[in-house]
Amino acid sequence: MKYLFNIDKRMISGLVVFAFLLSGCRPVSDPGLIDLDYSDLVKIRKDINAKNSGVTPAYEKLISQANVYLELLPEKVVDGDIPPTGDPHDFYAIGKYSWPNPDTPDGMPWIRIDCNINPESNGPRFDLARYNQTMDRIKTLSLAWFYSQDEKYARKASELLRVWFLDEETKMNPNFECGSALPGVYNGMYIGIIFGVTLIELVDHVQLLNLSDSWTEQDDMGLKNWFSGYVKWLLESDFGIKEGKAKNNHGSWYAAQVAAYSLYTGEMHHVNSMIELAKKQIDQQVDEDGSLPHELKRDWAYSYSVYGMRAFTTLACCADRIGVDLWNYRTSDGRGLQQAYSFLQPYLLDEKKWAWGVDREGEKTNIAALPIMRWAAKKYNDAGFHKVVEYLESIAPEDAPKVWLTGK
Repeated sequence: MKYLFNIDKRMISGLVVFAFLLSGCRPVSDPGLIDLDYSDLVKIRKDINAKNSGVTPAYEKLISQANVYLELLPEKVVDGDIPPTGDPHDFYAIGKYSWPNPDTPDGMPWIRIDCNINPESNGPRFDLARYNQTMDRIKTLSLAWFYSQDEKYARKASELLRVWFLDEETKMNPNFECGSALPGVYNGMYIGIIFGVTLIELVDHVQLLNLSDSWTEQDDMGLKNWFSGYVKWLLESDFGIKEGKAKNNHGSWYAAQVAAYSLYTGEMHHVNSMIELAKKQIDQQVDEDGSLPHELKRDWAYSYSVYGMRAFTTLACCADRIGVDLWNYRTSDGRGLQQAYSFLQPYLLDEKKWAWGVDREGEKTNIAALPIMRWAAKKYNDAGFHKVVEYLESIAPEDAPKVWLTGK
């Protein structure tokens, strides 16, 4: 029999939850998610159990994907080219926009061409594809377990987590020293820290998995130690310090990473400092009309504007967890996040044509904005934001798990 909380296996977690209950804070049924709303997931699970046709196609696709992943061997960071550090446990990836130099016989030193993705960045020599595939598989398997309560999905997700983060022979070191490498110029660049963003979603799915029998207290303590080490590296390394000073989405995603992982590890003082940093970033990044001017300078300005607001949405959700209202924070001259969501509204509704940068081939920016607009609609109860959510849901594929199984 499955329980939302297993006191026998998780006595420490039980004491934490008991303390929350005494203080009148988070209820025992909520595992403490950040980007995902646990109450939404519970409602979706009820719809699935009731065989609600609205979510059936997405659920069937989720289970089909999860069943495929059950048969796959785990990916490992130690596969592929040896990183410049010589340590196979270091994550190694060239920058997505890095290319061999066309003006030299050997292609060295490499050059960077903004918004022009080199297919080799996702090839077998480097870790990015293995990393992204592993994180996506864990998320899919965790959701499949949560909705089906079939432990086989939790067992597989736990296996993938242990191989990538915990097992001595295969685990990734908690840093991105060799992320976004530019061969012949840099062994890695501080902007490679952006690759860590997907781990925010991962932590939410691990928190769901923590309700299963397969992910143990020892596993969770080991993963918390990994993330504590990563936070330390983000805060103290030269790369981390530089990334934290960025005045575009790199800076806000840096703050979101530190805040989210510190919530997971319980290092609450770091969360407080990142929310204070987020307030400064709103001042730096949000213009009077609600646009993000640093993102408007990019070729893919539409995608990057939504991406930047995803970072601020995560930060606002983290702030909620420590009792700070970042949703309604205003700078001294009245700028805030609500204006930024409002700026995107007519473009997401296809009521106005985007006027900055160039379109990204195959871009699905509108659908990608659905999670943040769901949060905006909830937090501001704004009719326009609700209209955006309804429109984006109307144009989304009916069998898309990320659309129908991660929020309402």
